[in-house]
Amino acid sequence: MSEKVADSSARLAGGRQGYFAGAVDELKKVQTPTRQETTRLTGVVLLIIVFISMCLFVMDLTFNWLMSKMISQ
Repeated sequence: MSEKVADSSARLAGGRQGYFAGAVDELKKVQTPTRQETTRLTGVVLLIIVFISMCLFVMDLTFNWLMSKMISQ
């Protein structure tokens, strides 16, 4: 029974080392974006935010108008 415990704890320790070694290898592959890419993508995100905000604003006005029509009857 003690052999099973020793074997499983050895595999677990090797698993942790393998996991962190794999994580470090993956982090070495990461490339940071250039300043131009960051600026361009920030603009895209801001445009999407403005578009979604406008859609929600129009929907809110529409639902508000519909509810006021339904209540006033």
